[in-house]
Amino acid sequence: MPNVVKGSKQEQMVVVPYRPRRRALLVAVLVSVVAGSVVSGFLYGYYQSLRAQDTVQDERDQLTTEISALRSQNSDLSRQVAILDRSSVMDQRATVEVQVTIRNLREQLAQLQQDVVFYRQVVSNETVDTGLIVGQMDIYGTSNPDRFRYKLVMRQQDADGDSYLRGHVNVNLVGRLGDEQVIFALRDISDEQDQLDIRLRFKYFQNIEGELALPAGFEPERIQIAAVATEPVEKSIDQYFSWVVLGD
Repeated sequence: MPNVVKGSKQEQMVVVPYRPRRRALLVAVLVSVVAGSVVSGFLYGYYQSLRAQDTVQDERDQLTTEISALRSQNSDLSRQVAILDRSSVMDQRATVEVQVTIRNLREQLAQLQQDVVFYRQVVSNETVDTGLIVGQMDIYGTSNPDRFRYKLVMRQQDADGDSYLRGHVNVNLVGRLGDEQVIFALRDISDEQDQLDIRLRFKYFQNIEGELALPAGFEPERIQIAAVATEPVEKSIDQYFSWVVLGD
C-alpha cells in the first residue's frame, strides 16, 4: 500500500490506451487544414490583386483618353486664340487706316470749301469783293468728343490801311435735335462769347475764336455767318459753311 500523507488531496489516475497512428492522423489533418487555409488565403489575395490591377489599368486607360481629349481641345483653343489675335490686329489696323482716310478727306473738303469761297470772291464783281468778307471759318476737334475749337477770321478786302471797318457779326450753328431742325447762337454754346452781335472793329482782319460745346443729342450740319459793316462801306453778308471738323 503506498504511502499516503494523511489530510492531503489525492488525484485519481486514468489509464488510456496508447494509439500512435491516430495521433499521427490528427496531426496530418491539422497540417492539411492549416496548409489549405494558407493556400486559400494566398489565392484569394492573388485574385484580389489581379482585380485591383485591372481596375487601376482601366482607370489609367480612362485618364489617358481624357488627357488626350484635353490636349486636343487645348490645341484647338490655342489655334482659335491665335486667329482671334490676328483678327484683332487686322481690325485695329483697318480702323486706324479708315480714321486716317476720313481725316484726310475732311481736310481736303475743308480746303476745297475755302477754295470755292475764294473763287467765288474772285469771279464776283468788284463791289461785292470790296469791304467786309469772311476770310476763314475752321472747326477743330478736341480730346472731348462734344467740345470743339473754332476760328472765324473776318477781313476787309482792299483795305487801305487807314480806314477802320466797323460793324458786327452773328454766328449760328444749324443742325438737328431728334427730328427737328434747331439753331444755336454762338453765345449760347461758347463761353468766350456773351453777345449775340459780336462787335467788329479792325483795319485788316479780326479773329473770333474759342471753344464751343455741343448740346446733348444735337447733330450739327452747317454754320451760318451773318455780318453787317457800317464803315467804311456799308455791306451785309450771309454765308453758310458745312460742319467740317479738322484734326479730330
